Amino acid sequence: MHGQHAASCSTQGSPQSMGVHNYMEQLVFDGIRLHATASGMDGDSREDVACIALNQLAPRYIRHDVDMAFYMTPAEQELLEERVALALDDAVARVHSMPRRS
Repeated sequence: MHGQHAASCSTQGSPQSMGVHNYMEQLVFDGIRLHATASGMDGDSREDVACIALNQLAPRYIRHDVDMAFYMTPAEQELLEERVALALDDAVARVHSMPRRS
Protein backbone atom coordinates (compact mmCIF):
# COMPACT_ATOMS: atom_id res chain seq x y z
CA MET A 1 0.00 0.00 0.00
CA HIS A 2 2.85 2.39 0.79
CA GLY A 3 4.29 1.77 -2.68
CA GLN A 4 0.93 2.53 -4.30
CA HIS A 5 0.73 5.85 -2.45
CA ALA A 6 4.24 6.81 -3.49
CA ALA A 7 3.50 5.94 -7.11
CA SER A 8 0.32 8.00 -7.15
CA CYS A 9 2.11 10.97 -5.57
CA SER A 10 4.81 10.94 -8.22
CA THR A 11 2.21 11.39 -10.97
CA GLN A 12 0.75 14.50 -9.36
CA GLY A 13 3.51 16.84 -10.55
CA SER A 14 5.64 19.37 -8.75
CA PRO A 15 4.17 21.85 -6.27
CA GLN A 16 4.67 24.62 -8.84
CA SER A 17 2.74 22.73 -11.53
CA MET A 18 -0.08 22.28 -9.01
CA GLY A 19 -0.11 26.00 -8.22
CA VAL A 20 1.49 25.67 -4.77
CA HIS A 21 4.24 28.15 -3.96
CA ASN A 22 6.05 29.76 -1.06
CA TYR A 23 4.48 33.18 -0.48
CA MET A 24 7.69 34.35 1.18
CA GLU A 25 9.62 34.09 -2.09
CA GLN A 26 7.66 36.89 -3.73
CA LEU A 27 7.98 39.09 -0.64
CA VAL A 28 11.76 38.55 -0.62
CA PHE A 29 12.13 39.15 -4.37
CA ASP A 30 10.04 42.33 -4.12
CA GLY A 31 12.09 43.41 -1.10
CA ILE A 32 15.35 42.94 -2.99
CA ARG A 33 14.10 45.19 -5.80
CA LEU A 34 13.21 47.88 -3.25
CA HIS A 35 16.26 47.48 -0.96
CA ALA A 36 18.68 50.32 -1.70
CA THR A 37 21.82 48.20 -1.33
CA ALA A 38 20.55 44.89 -2.70
CA SER A 39 19.04 46.45 -5.81
CA GLY A 40 22.51 47.69 -6.85
CA MET A 41 24.16 44.28 -6.50
CA ASP A 42 25.01 41.98 -9.39
CA GLY A 43 22.68 39.08 -10.15
CA ASP A 44 24.73 36.45 -8.31
CA SER A 45 24.85 38.57 -5.17
CA ARG A 46 21.09 39.24 -5.31
CA GLU A 47 20.47 35.50 -5.62
CA ASP A 48 22.74 34.89 -2.61
CA VAL A 49 20.76 37.51 -0.66
CA ALA A 50 17.49 35.83 -1.63
CA CYS A 51 18.71 32.39 -0.52
CA ILE A 52 20.10 33.64 2.79
CA ALA A 53 16.96 35.64 3.57
CA LEU A 54 14.59 32.81 2.61
CA ASN A 55 16.50 30.36 4.79
CA GLN A 56 15.88 32.67 7.76
CA LEU A 57 12.13 32.83 7.17
CA ALA A 58 9.52 30.16 7.77
CA PRO A 59 7.92 29.14 4.47
CA ARG A 60 4.24 29.96 3.93
CA TYR A 61 2.92 27.65 1.23
CA ILE A 62 -0.21 28.79 -0.55
CA ARG A 63 -2.10 28.22 -3.78
CA HIS A 64 -3.09 31.81 -4.48
CA ASP A 65 -1.54 35.05 -3.20
CA VAL A 66 -5.01 36.35 -2.45
CA ASP A 67 -5.32 33.54 0.13
CA MET A 68 -2.71 35.25 2.31
CA ALA A 69 -4.35 38.64 2.04
CA PHE A 70 -7.72 37.15 2.92
CA TYR A 71 -6.59 35.08 5.90
CA MET A 72 -4.10 37.49 7.48
CA THR A 73 -4.93 40.50 9.58
CA PRO A 74 -3.21 43.79 8.72
CA ALA A 75 -1.09 43.37 11.88
CA GLU A 76 0.04 39.90 10.76
CA GLN A 77 0.89 41.22 7.29
CA GLU A 78 2.91 44.06 8.83
CA LEU A 79 4.80 41.62 11.06
CA LEU A 80 5.57 39.42 8.05
CA GLU A 81 6.89 42.41 6.11
CA GLU A 82 9.06 43.43 9.09
CA ARG A 83 10.52 39.91 9.29
CA VAL A 84 11.31 39.99 5.58
CA ALA A 85 12.99 43.41 5.91
CA LEU A 86 15.14 42.19 8.82
CA ALA A 87 16.08 39.01 6.97
CA LEU A 88 17.05 41.07 3.91
CA ASP A 89 19.16 43.49 5.95
CA ASP A 90 21.00 40.56 7.53
CA ALA A 91 21.43 38.78 4.19
CA VAL A 92 22.80 41.90 2.48
CA ALA A 93 25.31 42.41 5.31
CA ARG A 94 26.40 38.78 5.09
CA VAL A 95 26.84 38.89 1.31
CA HIS A 96 28.85 42.12 1.58
CA SER A 97 31.12 40.52 4.18
CA MET A 98 31.87 37.48 1.97
CA PRO A 99 34.78 37.65 -0.43
CA ARG A 100 33.61 37.17 -4.02
CA ARG A 101 35.19 34.50 -6.18
CA SER A 102 36.40 35.52 -9.61
